[in-house]
Amino acid sequence: MIKYDGMKSEEYKGNGSKYLPAGPYVAQVLKVSIEGNVPDQRLAVCMDILEGEFAGWFMKKFKAMQAKQDNQYPVKFKGVLRMRIPNPANPNAQYPETDIRRFNDMIWKFERSNDGFHWDGDEQKLVGKVIGISMQEDTYNGAVFTKIVRFEVADDVREGKVAVMPPKGRDQQDDQPDPTPAPMVDRRSGMQMIQTDELPF
Repeated sequence: MIKYDGMKSEEYKGNGSKYLPAGPYVAQVLKVSIEGNVPDQRLAVCMDILEGEFAGWFMKKFKAMQAKQDNQYPVKFKGVLRMRIPNPANPNAQYPETDIRRFNDMIWKFERSNDGFHWDGDEQKLVGKVIGISMQEDTYNGAVFTKIVRFEVADDVREGKVAVMPPKGRDQQDDQPDPTPAPMVDRRSGMQMIQTDELPF
């Protein structure tokens, strides 16, 4: 016979979402670095959510993982998007023209998201800038998570013009409708100061 104080039938809802829901968000660049060696280099853009109910999400998760006493592995900051820097001499670039288009698109979105900003190629000038991002749901070995997959124009996110990306790698069931992206309106207000100490780069 099992009996204890507070015993009742009640669903356990946990401590909130374990991962950031898929969709578009307005973020702010915290740090930027160039990874790798010439000619194979990537621009790593470290960001955190700036507006709405999930402001500061990545930093909160990062600090919570750091605080765990039983953490056996190095803690990684998850709010990072890496893009290959276009270089025609890079033997690892399978689609160099695609690399150029993606990088140019990133520049355009940063300039559209920050009034009067013109990027001259100095990666450190992206620090502090506002940018839209899209989070996509993915799976690995049965674990469900979301990751940053592309940049967006910040005002397009705020105005609900950016659709939620469908989950990656999910098989469509015959009895389910087509996974047509639905717009996710992000008119949530509020900004949050983000502490940038102790980031992994």
